[in-house]
Amino acid sequence: MRKRTCITKCGITTYILRAGFAFLLMCLAGSEAFALDPMGPPTASLRLDELMIGFNYTSSSMDVELNNGEWNEYYEGSLYDAGEAESFKLKDFDMNKIYANIGYGLWDNCEIYLRLGGVSTEFGDSIWEAGEKFESNTNFSFCIGSKATFYEIGDLKIGRLIQLSWANMDGDLKAPQWTEADSVEMDLMEIQVAIGPAFTSPNGSSIYGGPFFHFVDGEIKDKYTLASGINTEYTWDIDESSTFGGYIGTQLYFSENSYLNIEYQHTSGASAVGLSFTWEF
Repeated sequence: MRKRTCITKCGITTYILRAGFAFLLMCLAGSEAFALDPMGPPTASLRLDELMIGFNYTSSSMDVELNNGEWNEYYEGSLYDAGEAESFKLKDFDMNKIYANIGYGLWDNCEIYLRLGGVSTEFGDSIWEAGEKFESNTNFSFCIGSKATFYEIGDLKIGRLIQLSWANMDGDLKAPQWTEADSVEMDLMEIQVAIGPAFTSPNGSSIYGGPFFHFVDGEIKDKYTLASGINTEYTWDIDESSTFGGYIGTQLYFSENSYLNIEYQHTSGASAVGLSFTWEF
């Protein structure tokens, strides 16, 4: 594009844990650059009035569709010209998020949580195909969610997770031949819905995962000034490139009531690696 144009046996559970962890190591060693948020087990671990605090980090990469585009030109503050901008796919939209989080047990087998933190993102020359690169500032992001366990027997739990995250990002889009950078701003909302099992070993560690849906919605604006003094603004809606995928993770028992989580998420248009450390009390 150019400008203006039921398993309860300990032995089986241990085997599953080892196999899942080996799979995660292969994912982490892959060449793919890993906006998805860490989910953790899709089951609740907190009981009534229990608390959880922790830290989360996720690195993700996805392709998103930019649709319903339009451009507007302003000269001396007045609208000069306008039109439609073509739709296209923004590729390798890389995002890094770090959160502090807190969770609370609403009742046995149901919990809610809140994450607050920062996000940074970058992408390449998908917009103008001019060798440009975007790198955002570090901006505020938050995530809210809930988990519930609806079946439990022995080492097996099955539950569901729903979470929503939002971020506003801004930064400069630069190309070697441009005299001035474009100013880019994005609002991005993501929703993840997962259902699946969590298998726990006698030592407290577990493996979890299952299918999930990933929805993306938002807006991106690209602003720049022409040599003639005309200010131009392009706007597109951000839509998900893929909505269905799967994830797998392991929750390693660290010490009394503390856990380290490692997980991998994948859809046909996005992938992510997430890490988290939590304390329950």
